[in-house]
Order: sequence, then C-alpha cells, then structure tokens
Amino acid sequence: MNLFDLESFVAVVDSGSVMAAALRLHLTQSAVTRRVQSLEEELGVSLLNRQMRPLLPTRAGQSAYDLAKPVLATVNNLKSMVVHDGKPSGEFRFGVVRGLGDLALLDPVRCLRKKFPELQLHAYVQGTRTLLERLQNKTIDAAVLLFSQGAEPPTSLGTVYLGKQSGIVVAAKSLSYSDGLRLQDLSCHSWIVNAEDCATRRSLEDAFGRQGLAFRIAIEADGKDFQLSMAARGLGLTVVPSQVYQTSLFRDQLQVLRVSDFSPAQDVWLAYSKYIGHQEKAVECLRYAALQYLEGMESACLLTNNQAAFASSEMAG
Repeated sequence: MNLFDLESFVAVVDSGSVMAAALRLHLTQSAVTRRVQSLEEELGVSLLNRQMRPLLPTRAGQSAYDLAKPVLATVNNLKSMVVHDGKPSGEFRFGVVRGLGDLALLDPVRCLRKKFPELQLHAYVQGTRTLLERLQNKTIDAAVLLFSQGAEPPTSLGTVYLGKQSGIVVAAKSLSYSDGLRLQDLSCHSWIVNAEDCATRRSLEDAFGRQGLAFRIAIEADGKDFQLSMAARGLGLTVVPSQVYQTSLFRDQLQVLRVSDFSPAQDVWLAYSKYIGHQEKAVECLRYAALQYLEGMESACLLTNNQAAFASSEMAG
C-alpha cells in the first residue's frame, strides 16, 4: 500500500475537498484525485461520498481514515526523529480563544518561534465554537479554549485542563455607582458583549435569568479592547479578563465594579488532535505558554481587586 495515497486520502477527509488537500500537500488536484482513486482500487471499495459537499468518507472510508491516521502519525514521527532530530517540523496550526484577550496569542507565538524556529506557524484568534469546529474538521492541530464552568471539550479530542479565567465587571469612571452592588442594581443598565455565543455572554444571561432580571444588550462586538473603549464612553458595562483591563489604553477612563452576587469565571482547556504525532512537543509548548499567560492573568486579578478595594475605601472615606 502506497503511503502517498494514504496521505492524500487523509488530507481530502481532513480538509473536505480535493482542492484544499492539493494546496495542503503542494500537489495538483489531478494528482490528489489519482492517488485517492489508486487507494480505492487497491482496497476495492469507495472511500469518499462524492455527492456531498464538503466531501465526506463512506462507512468504509471512515474505517480506513481511522486506521490511516495513526499510521501516518507514526511515519511522521519516524521522519521527525531521523531527519529533524526529534523536533516538530512542517506546519503547526493552532488557535487561541478570543475571550482570553487580544494579546493572548503573543506568548504562544513567541514560545513556539523561539523553541522551534523551523516550524511553520498558522495561528487563529476566534471563538470557542469556531475553534472547536476547526479541530473536529482537522483544519487546526490544537487550540486553547474557554468553557462554562463544569463543561468540557468533546472526548474525541485530546484535552488538558489549564485552570480558570476570572473576569471583572467594568464601567465608565464618569458614571456613579453605590457600594455593595448586586445584579439587581445593574438590571437597568445595558451591556457590551461578544457578537457570537461565548461562555462570558452565557454566564451573564444565566446569572440575570436565575434572578428573573432583564438582561439588556447595548452592543454586540468582538474584541476586548473595542469593548473597553465603548465602556469608557459610557455606552454599557462589560466583562473582561483582569489582565486585559490592566493593559488597556482605556484603563484610566474605567472603574471596576464589585458585584457581590456575580463572579464571572470560565474554565480554560487545551484541546488537540489525538493523532498529533510529531507535533506533540509543539502542543506542549502551547500548553506552557498558555499557563504562563494564565499566571499573569491571576496576578493581574489580584492587583485589580486590590485597586478596586482601595478605590472603594477612598470613596467611603
């Protein structure tokens, strides 16, 4: 059995089309088609449902795919050990969830480039749902994701729990709020949230819903810095990670609200393909960088809480 034929078939299933597989393998579409047809002839079965878009494997094709992935991973590991001295090679495609902040991608990119300079990086900053779809469609290798507390990534993926991300409620400094705030006190205010479904937005909706309170949305827009700029203008309240607030250009125009019955927090997970093969060290580097970033967020959270407590005592005095 020809390994190149196997590689082409797996690439078609992973990418959903012959064109995308050809681009990925640096081949012509006709070459990829011939290789898949050669594999089908050798096995005596049809491997792809060519009536579907994107292309999907037949039942026999799915079985072949499940067996081919670890075989190709083993071959790639062998190449990596012999040719590249055990270091990850080729392209490493990964994502970092947007909810961690616009700068959360910097540490992983810096770490990966320093440790594996020959690795070709292709990074994404998107929502958890989109990154999960990419993982399941095999168009990325790994991603750092956010989930509501207690929720977990699908068991079809390799996963590592990284910790929690705590959020803070912020508002324009020009607005006046009393001490001892509760959600009920904020039910008359509007909020700035992500445009797509995310754990932070769901936690807000759930918290207001449990108390039978109205949840009003003023602006739906992605990008934490943009959300903070809108909040600084008094256009609504928003929830952001502490580190995002601490590094924001708009921090001097904002204040942190201490809400006694709402403590936004989400679980941070690293998810990756179970057939990650020789890219395992790159995934470990991504895990390390994400943990470093989370430690910085924890320190920022302590600093923010201390600042908010000091501001409250100053106002009381």
